[in-house]
Amino acid sequence: MAVKRVLITGIYGYISQYLLRFKPNNVEVYGTARRQYDRPLPHVKTLFSLDLFQDVQQQLDSINEPIDVIIHTAAESKLAVCEKQPELALRVNARATGELAAWCQLNKVRLIYLSTDIVFKGDKPPYDENSSPDPINQYGYSKWQGELAVQETLNDFAIGRIALALAPGLNGTQNFIDWFLNRLNHNETIPLFKDEIRTPTYTAELAKNFWRLALSNEKGIFHICGGQPLDRYTLGKALCDVLGRGHELLKPVSLNDMTDYPRPVDVSLKSTRTIDGRPLKIASILNCLTRIIKDVK
Repeated sequence: MAVKRVLITGIYGYISQYLLRFKPNNVEVYGTARRQYDRPLPHVKTLFSLDLFQDVQQQLDSINEPIDVIIHTAAESKLAVCEKQPELALRVNARATGELAAWCQLNKVRLIYLSTDIVFKGDKPPYDENSSPDPINQYGYSKWQGELAVQETLNDFAIGRIALALAPGLNGTQNFIDWFLNRLNHNETIPLFKDEIRTPTYTAELAKNFWRLALSNEKGIFHICGGQPLDRYTLGKALCDVLGRGHELLKPVSLNDMTDYPRPVDVSLKSTRTIDGRPLKIASILNCLTRIIKDVK
């Protein structure tokens, strides 16, 4: 099997660390980051500098390695930051993505763009790959504009929309699971949304399916998500049950009580696509909680 040279942007990020953990044997990984951290990067052959605030095409022209596929995970993903600084969100999540897509088209490189369930309004779930985005906040809007830039520019691309990815952070990264367990272990109140519905996904399975998508010839939009819609309060109770803990620290809260920017109420995703003829199905997060807890170091 021929070796594929895959460049992962935002290589120090949470999702990227899981992509590295589950790297297929026939893949040679390169990475980009805005700056280098004092953290090891297993399986990464070369690290390149990439600042999404600057012209992306010009920076990528300095790469002297032949690249077959780019998995674009780098983004401004903090909803509050995007809401307060919409131009920053558009620059990083949309315009830089368009520049990256243009470079890929020119250099005949396949692009896999990591997007989000937040591109949807949240009033007509579940959303499949043919549903029309209608974001209600700046993060969702900027990611949707990134999707459009990819679709309008490239021939060889796939967009993978993900939901709430759950598993302990790797190599210095943090996740909802880390936050939850830290508060639980310190006997601190854990506020959890009771009225935000998503399709949470075990990050290990998400990473494996992103590799399936990247190394295939499939094109278009894919939903890479767990098999069951859940709110975070229900999820928190299930986590406590797996841990043998009570629910007394859990506090159900409303989106309206906890955020000063709009968040969609129900962005449950539905996966209808196949990859090389095989369904893109991931189990309910409730069936993965024991494995998630075992991963905690």
